[in-house]
Amino acid sequence: TSPYAMSTTPRVAVVGGGIAGTLASLVLRNRGLNPLLIDQGRGAVGGRLRGAARSKLGVDAGAQFFRAYDPRLGHVLQMMEGAGLLKRWEGRFGLLGSQGGGFLPSSIVGSAAPPGTMGRQGETSPGEGQPKATDYGDFCGFVSHHRPDSVPTYVALPSNADLCPKICQMADIEAVTDTRVIKAEMVEGGGWSLDLESSNYDYLRDEMFDALVLTTHDPSLASKTVQSIAQAEAQASAGLSDADLAAGAIQARLENLARDLQLIRDSGRQPLFTWSGRFSSSCVPFDAASVPGSHVVQFLARESSKPDRHCGTEGEVWTAMSTSTFAKDILERYGKTREASEEASIILSQEVAGLLAIATGNKKETPTEASAVRWASAFTSQTLGLKEDSIILHPWRLAIGGEFIHEINAYETPFEATALSGLEAGDRIAALLQQT
Repeated sequence: TSPYAMSTTPRVAVVGGGIAGTLASLVLRNRGLNPLLIDQGRGAVGGRLRGAARSKLGVDAGAQFFRAYDPRLGHVLQMMEGAGLLKRWEGRFGLLGSQGGGFLPSSIVGSAAPPGTMGRQGETSPGEGQPKATDYGDFCGFVSHHRPDSVPTYVALPSNADLCPKICQMADIEAVTDTRVIKAEMVEGGGWSLDLESSNYDYLRDEMFDALVLTTHDPSLASKTVQSIAQAEAQASAGLSDADLAAGAIQARLENLARDLQLIRDSGRQPLFTWSGRFSSSCVPFDAASVPGSHVVQFLARESSKPDRHCGTEGEVWTAMSTSTFAKDILERYGKTREASEEASIILSQEVAGLLAIATGNKKETPTEASAVRWASAFTSQTLGLKEDSIILHPWRLAIGGEFIHEINAYETPFEATALSGLEAGDRIAALLQQT
């Protein structure tokens, strides 16, 4: 392998092709750098937005909507709207009772609902250190923070799964898929090399990068990478005198960071099931709702109410997000098997049918077709609790992004936390490289 030397146009490997990695790559590209976006997903980038690619009915089986309460992200989403990547979803939104309470529009609920009043039966609002995005009555603040005049609700076109690929296409970002990064290693002189598992991009095995951005939802790669830096520091500082204790302190901080990242990987993930089904009836008085009274379903949406969605001409296609509690129970009983998804589909079909019957006052109807998709890491229940949106290790030209960085519940939705982390990670690496 040739000795490493900084590229004339710095080359940055961005590992993780979800919204964080895509936006980090967009920032790097706009700052005149040369990012390579690497994702292990099949066929296209997108990460957790790619749920639609796995749904039998072709619906949004990942993120259901996009909102930006932070103006930094709000500006980006407005630009994407102007470019035709996003469109505003304006519908009849609100709360749906599961015990005969009917539908309550968000214009009535709004932000007037005091904390704790939207929790499930027998539950209160999330306590300190607990995520509020899931299982606490209002899915990702869908109703309580619905402010259409100031904070639009967006969906991507033609589906949410298409957002990341279209950003890459629009900005001419080089992206490779079906490629797993097993290990990232520093090379002599300050660059990075990647140990890849890929059948289509063997040429990347010999490429060296000037900086590395890790934005995978699973922080285990970040943990291993930081640990490898700590080990290199330990070797470099071996035999130093007591006057050089600073090197030992740096090593200890790196080891602590690696350990904390691994703890989040091992115990900080919240699963969901995304259900989709078709009903012959279409007389339902709402388009999307949080369901605070159900222990099975926490969010329900009529797919054809989203802009430019084509779900066929027979009946209505609905999407439901399960609660994390329900998903954990199913996975504990059946494991990560086909039987788990089949059992989840049966129970969710019954629950959704019951909810729609309550809303319409009609007889409970069985869906003509239905399926459920397991979403293993829909939410993060633990974070590093930092004030920043990303981590940057300047001496090693390494940035780490993800919703697990910032203080938990700092943002209203996991999408916003993840997107802002990617934007910041890209910006900080760009600034570092342009100073070098």
